[in-house]
Amino acid sequence: MIKSMTGFGKGEEKSPYGSIIVEIKTLNHRSLDVICSPFNGLFLLEEKIKKIVEKKMFRGKVFVRIEREEADGKESARRIEMNENVAKEYLRKIKKVQKSLGVGGEIQIGDLIAFPGVMRRNPGKEEVKLWPYIKKAAEKALKNLLAYRKSEGMSLARDFNSRLKKIKQNMTAIKKFGKRRVAEHRKKLVKSVKDIAAGPVSDKSRLETEVALFARNCDIAEEITRLSGHLIAYKETMDRAKTDTGKKLDFIAQEMQREVNTIGAKSNDFSISKSVINIKSQIEKMREQIKNVE
Repeated sequence: MIKSMTGFGKGEEKSPYGSIIVEIKTLNHRSLDVICSPFNGLFLLEEKIKKIVEKKMFRGKVFVRIEREEADGKESARRIEMNENVAKEYLRKIKKVQKSLGVGGEIQIGDLIAFPGVMRRNPGKEEVKLWPYIKKAAEKALKNLLAYRKSEGMSLARDFNSRLKKIKQNMTAIKKFGKRRVAEHRKKLVKSVKDIAAGPVSDKSRLETEVALFARNCDIAEEITRLSGHLIAYKETMDRAKTDTGKKLDFIAQEMQREVNTIGAKSNDFSISKSVINIKSQIEKMREQIKNVE
């Protein structure tokens, strides 16, 4: 069954460091594009998140947002470290400047740790601690997202089936009017043949012209057969949806449109033209909806 490219999913996982919340939103896109916004600048996790998404989706613009709700009393995943070597170097140079300039004063610890590079957070260790919980939350969000996309895909399938049914109804009408039109042209052709046969020999070339016009204007059986085949292929592609289904459906819809245009070009009958317009309208609406199919 086909899937929609638009959807939303949310997952939450409890951890010793607070609740991890992952939200995934998807929109239409011709290829797969994953954009990740992790909290606290944990950008090293972005590639891991992308790999999880890529296993389950093939097309769409994917927005992943990760948040953490820290609760009081929870252990912190952050690891704060003091670079003593940097602190010692600051202190040594400050004392050297004091001695050189004859400036007094005491250096407080608060002043020292405020200097750049003295205090630092180790993001790598934080990511290692948080990743198992982020992964579980992401998998929950992805599961909910896929369920949403599947539900939307079922709605799209119902819409497509409804339009395919309308196309078939109009094709039946075209066949009916086409037979009537062939009969009318046949009468005209018979009359033309009689007139030509009664005329001079030089008029015999008109017979070939009349026969050629009859064949060109009346024979739409080939286009009807191909259009019927495309309808079957469209239905089968929906039912056996795997990868790049949206692209395949759009290609089939283009071929359907090509056959209908040919039928319209061959026919000058009002009833057939009306059915052709109805079919083209349904195909255009289908192609617009195909943009939502993964």
